[in-house]
Amino acid sequence: MRRRAGRGFFLGLIFILLWQSGWAVFALILWLLHRWMGISLFLCWVALGVWLFSALLATVLIHAGARGPDAPAPAQQNRNPYSADSAQVFLGVANDPAPAGPPAPGQPARTIVLVMRRKSIAQGLTQKLWNQADLHLVYELSYSHAQAAVCSHGAGVALIEVAESGEHHGVTDCLALCASLREAAPHCKLLLLCPERDREGVARAVEAKRTGHIDDFVFYDATSDYLAAKLLSM
Repeated sequence: MRRRAGRGFFLGLIFILLWQSGWAVFALILWLLHRWMGISLFLCWVALGVWLFSALLATVLIHAGARGPDAPAPAQQNRNPYSADSAQVFLGVANDPAPAGPPAPGQPARTIVLVMRRKSIAQGLTQKLWNQADLHLVYELSYSHAQAAVCSHGAGVALIEVAESGEHHGVTDCLALCASLREAAPHCKLLLLCPERDREGVARAVEAKRTGHIDDFVFYDATSDYLAAKLLSM
């Protein structure tokens, strides 16, 4: 690490020396004038000194700034759908969920529940769909609470990730969750997010779609634009 840092310092110094090479040209002119016209050689040394000192000082300041701690960002409203501070806004899962059905009067016209561990996907979808005035996104990290989230919010669509690790991972657990959701919230459309390399999981997702246990499925590598459009079309 120290070797790389030292190498970067000297590379930066060389770059700045080349960038400020006008001083070197000026020193060369003074040296030629010293040879031809006899002006003081001291002026040539002053030009070289200014060139070297200014380049060294600039390099030191740049590296010192890069290694220093970043200034804290100003406080902003927390809009992350999986943040603890915004849990009441995006989660709000009732302990005793209400029966499945359409949203109550005054509530957003449509609710989509994201049941997944890939927080980056949830954040990307939130950014893509943030301006949809008639849409409410609910992020649920716990698969055990997914049914409560769908029922309490009267969700019209649920995106369920087939997690590859942790509790309730694999297509078997996700299809079991989908069966429970079909019974508790038959109006809710179910979309699975599957790993494309899991051939058995994909085959079971295809069969689940054919038999009506889910409405559709997409792969992990789907873009946020495609996912957002898919959710809006369901």
